[in-house]
Amino acid sequence: ATENIGDTLVKNLDFLIIGAQKCATTTLFEHLRSHPDIAMPLEKEVPFFTGEDTSATHWDSFATANFNDRDRAKLWGKASPQYMNDPNIAQRIHALMPQVKLVAILRDPLERTRSHFQMGQRRATEDREFCSAIEPLLAPAAIENNRRLPAPEHKAGYESEADFYISWSEYGRILEGYYEIFDPSQILVLYTEDLQSAPEATLDKLLAFIGLPAGYRPETLGRVIHKGGSGNRIPHGVRQWLKERKALYWLWQQVPERRKGRIRFQYEQWNTVSRTQNETVPSATALALRQHYANDLQTLLTLPVDLPPWIDRYLPVSH
Repeated sequence: ATENIGDTLVKNLDFLIIGAQKCATTTLFEHLRSHPDIAMPLEKEVPFFTGEDTSATHWDSFATANFNDRDRAKLWGKASPQYMNDPNIAQRIHALMPQVKLVAILRDPLERTRSHFQMGQRRATEDREFCSAIEPLLAPAAIENNRRLPAPEHKAGYESEADFYISWSEYGRILEGYYEIFDPSQILVLYTEDLQSAPEATLDKLLAFIGLPAGYRPETLGRVIHKGGSGNRIPHGVRQWLKERKALYWLWQQVPERRKGRIRFQYEQWNTVSRTQNETVPSATALALRQHYANDLQTLLTLPVDLPPWIDRYLPVSH
């Protein structure tokens, strides 16, 4: 889609992967970015609609920095899991790009919460046990408050995302806001578990939704691109030490901005290790979370989505 603004012809996004975080948005991004008929930024997480300025003029500048003008004939897409975090973002997207197609990918909400917690451990922003971190978040006042908090921007290093371990797993509440604004035909909801168990069929479904023929099979298909974990090969303190070395920092500044994000992404892939694979969530905490997410799942089921593969863990099978 394009629109004229003064003497500038701006191409809008054709599709946008909106999240959820820790649900395989990176895998979808990597599958699509090598497609010959798709253009995407070099780095996945270059948010636009989380900022204060989401005007057409700012989009023109953003698109110039992150897309190649020679790719206008291709479908333009982007992936930003932050877009299922802020309740104001659906309106911002619709105001600028009302025709864009939206893709959400959802994972068992308890598993998403657990993975989010482990990411905090890996980033050295979380040092509590899982139960100690989760129990305060289940208080009614905390639930309401955390739904309205702005997402951290991590501009000066990783900030804690502990307040959002639960609220960002409330898919029904979040997607209800999108369905109120966008036509349902513009929204596709996928599931992480289907992407793992039936990657070809899931990718074909996504390709058909954005208007491309089925059958594309990237080298990444069937792989989990960004495996979660709570540990690092190189401790976070070493990374901070490197940042403080002026000569190394100068060299890093010489790297083109578009390449920095890709290097950061590849580093995170290599550096992440799982140290808690066999850790189980205590039954009382798991039960409290399942009850909370069962209520949200009731909202999700009022929307035109396929039944989640994990529905029977939260609601009777008859649903």
